[in-house]
Amino acid sequence: MIKTGRKVNFLIKGIKNPIKAFRYIASLVNNKFKLTEISKVSGGGERLVIKNWQFAKIGGDFSTLAHIQRYEWVLPYVKGLRCLDAGCGSGYGTHYLAKNGVGSIIGIDISAEAINFAKKYYRAENLTYMQGNVCNLKFEDNYFDAIVSFDVLEHLNEQDQERFISEVSRVLKNEGGLYIGCPNATVSMRNNPFHLKELTKAEFENLLRRYFGDVKILGQDILKNGMRQKENWYKMHSHLSYHDLVIVEEECDFVYGLLAICKAPKK
Repeated sequence: MIKTGRKVNFLIKGIKNPIKAFRYIASLVNNKFKLTEISKVSGGGERLVIKNWQFAKIGGDFSTLAHIQRYEWVLPYVKGLRCLDAGCGSGYGTHYLAKNGVGSIIGIDISAEAINFAKKYYRAENLTYMQGNVCNLKFEDNYFDAIVSFDVLEHLNEQDQERFISEVSRVLKNEGGLYIGCPNATVSMRNNPFHLKELTKAEFENLLRRYFGDVKILGQDILKNGMRQKENWYKMHSHLSYHDLVIVEEECDFVYGLLAICKAPKK
């Protein structure tokens, strides 16, 4: 729970930064979720909560903007399909896909708190949530047309990363696609205690190629004044708008976020 004293201290400090203070106040006004509910969804880990998608896009929180961009990027690939969101967290992204053209989608997360939160706040007719382990998916072979998974790999150890991608390959149809993303260990600040193993571009690609015959690596980068920031992303990430984030297909070794499109699962 966020205590009242912390709110007051934040607002006092915010006087020195009126823009930051305004965004914080606006988030409280526009967010109908109870603060106690938001804190419960973490389940002891890290899970983002987005109440209002468009409002969040005009905010300046880098992590939120990066998460939104991934789901908006993947939407055209999964429209009309039967999908799985593996590691759906609080459900905000799963819900976005469900409301914007996906045929049907199942969100799975290991946290009971996260799944209960998603069921309460992010509901849609073509959307189902299930508690479960992404390393042991309770679905038949060749079940999904598409699988989405963002910011899950880094929360697993090396052995579980192999199990996860193996399971994804198993439950994906032969003509289906995996759309997956994770931080880039090469340029990461390495300050997140919930990340068990971050991957470099080479490690990410090698893992995926062991289970898929066709792998295309992309990246998330920051574009400022017409220039990609690459390894300097951390110097810019606190002064951004959504339009400063780009998804690129070349020179991805030093992007802050790695993405991949994987086809031809190896059975």
